[in-house]
Amino acid sequence: MIRSVLAMKPKPGRAGDVVELFQQEQIIEKALTVDGCYDVSVLKRDTDILVTATWSDAAAYQRWVDHPERNSSSDELNALLVDAITAESVGGLYDVALTRSAEGSD
Repeated sequence: MIRSVLAMKPKPGRAGDVVELFQQEQIIEKALTVDGCYDVSVLKRDTDILVTATWSDAAAYQRWVDHPERNSSSDELNALLVDAITAESVGGLYDVALTRSAEGSD
């Protein structure tokens, strides 16, 4: 199992707008349709956003990178970011070495 981590720097005051765009465009839901995607989280601070996802393996993440809808909202997203995200932008991949969940938590 691996986790992808993609960092984005929103323009000042626009972090909430980035999260709203993810909701409106159902970006998380699109990623979850990819075979091997287990979960996706968008983590927000005023100065940066991290998008993390857990995948069965690197091939599953590559299926998302190659997904035709992955960049469908890139123009709108880039208008909210300091540095543009391109089709070639990918997250760092990490092996999930240890993970635990509290029983009954979401």
